Amino acid sequence: METKSSPEKRRENNILPVFDPRPSAVFAAELLEAIGQKGILIGRLAVWTFLKDTGDHGYTKDLDIAVSEQSCLEIRKYLKDKDVRISNLLIGGINVKSRADNNVNIDFIDRSSEEWGNYGSLFREAIAEAVRNNRTIRLDDRKNLYVVSLEYLILMKLLTLEKKDEEDAKLLLRLTDPDINRIRNIISNHPDPPVRTRLEIIRTRLEIILRDINHKESKLLRYKDSIS
Repeated sequence: METKSSPEKRRENNILPVFDPRPSAVFAAELLEAIGQKGILIGRLAVWTFLKDTGDHGYTKDLDIAVSEQSCLEIRKYLKDKDVRISNLLIGGINVKSRADNNVNIDFIDRSSEEWGNYGSLFREAIAEAVRNNRTIRLDDRKNLYVVSLEYLILMKLLTLEKKDEEDAKLLLRLTDPDINRIRNIISNHPDPPVRTRLEIIRTRLEIILRDINHKESKLLRYKDSIS
């Protein structure tokens, strides 16, 4: 027998979704401090920190934090008896959702998946670089959260091979001023040979994007001009 939804239920379904990242950010900062581990803001919320016009901010439903595999283990242990739900991420890492606060939704990403590409060493490198340079964003009067550099963020966006992430990378390349040669050097000088091999594929895509958006640092445009 078919049942009809109540008017109250229908109104709930018509509410425009809203995501406030601050509760998740504070939760993540306090958690990392409690377990003595480091993590950095990545993903679309990190993109926001580099874009001046809020009209360029794309919607997101969670907070992405890059961590090490060891950090994920420590997070699991610390939250074992807490009122949270923990699930695995296919790309490597865990999602943490609070049962008490719907606004707390965090992906702790370590990129340790062999199937989807193990970029754990790249993530650890990006974390160390952000901590070394004390690159942070303020959450409130007492708490800060480390933030990925623009160059590592663009690289991370490209290596997912997802269209929405490539669009974020293009936006950053068009509207900000990243050090393109630094991105190239991160790839060329990466100490992990398997990761460096995978990143070289990403570098090819980067060069094509730079050409397509007529970026001043495009090598392909210079090559095209030299033979025309």
